[in-house]
Amino acid sequence: MRRLSVPLSVMLAVLLCAAPASAEWFLDAYLGPAVTQNDNLTFTLFNQEQTEHISGRSSPEFGLRGGLWLTDFDLSWLGFALDVSYFRPTTDVQTIPITFLAMVRYSLLKDEEFPLGRVQPYAGLGGGVFISNASGSIGFHDVDETSNDFGLDLRLGLSYLFTPNWAAFTEYRFTHVEPSWKVKVFGGETSADTNFNTHHVLLGVSYRF
Repeated sequence: MRRLSVPLSVMLAVLLCAAPASAEWFLDAYLGPAVTQNDNLTFTLFNQEQTEHISGRSSPEFGLRGGLWLTDFDLSWLGFALDVSYFRPTTDVQTIPITFLAMVRYSLLKDEEFPLGRVQPYAGLGGGVFISNASGSIGFHDVDETSNDFGLDLRLGLSYLFTPNWAAFTEYRFTHVEPSWKVKVFGGETSADTNFNTHHVLLGVSYRF
C-alpha cells in the first residue's frame, strides 16, 4: 500500500454520484486521543537492510466528516461519507487522512419523532490518501519530506439523537498506513519505510439535514 495516490476529486465524485433523489445528509465534527503503536523504521545501508525502533505516541486528533444515508428503496441502513482529520503518529510526523467510507447503521428506539431510531449503532470501512509530513527526525535520522500513501480506515460507533437534527456520538477508529521518506544517513540519503497502526477514541456532534 505504498504511495498509491487517490485524488480527492475522485472520492468527491463517487460520493456525489451515490446521492439519490432523497437522502439524509449529515455533517460531523469530532475530537479525541489518537494512540499510535510502536514500530520499526526499515532502510538499506551498505547494501544491507537495517531496522530502528520508532516510538509511537498519543496525540490529540480532530476531524470533520460529511456524507449521506440513503433513504430510497428501504436502504436507510446504508451510507457514504468523506472524512478529513489530523493527528501526530510520532513526534515529528503530522498526518492528515482524507478517506472515503462506506457505512452501515442499525436503528433502535424508533417512534414517530425518530422513525429511524433515536439510538443508531454504526460501522464504517474505507480508505484514501494519508498525507504524512515528517519534519525533524524519524528514528535517529533527519528528514524533511511528505509521503502520500493509501491507508485503511475502520470505524465502530454509536449515535444518540437529541432532536431529529442533532446527535452526539462516540466512536472507535483504527487506521493503518505505510509511509516512506528519504532520510539522511552518513551525509547521503536513503529510502526509509515504517507502519503507523493507530487507535482513535472519538467524541463528536452530528447535524442531520
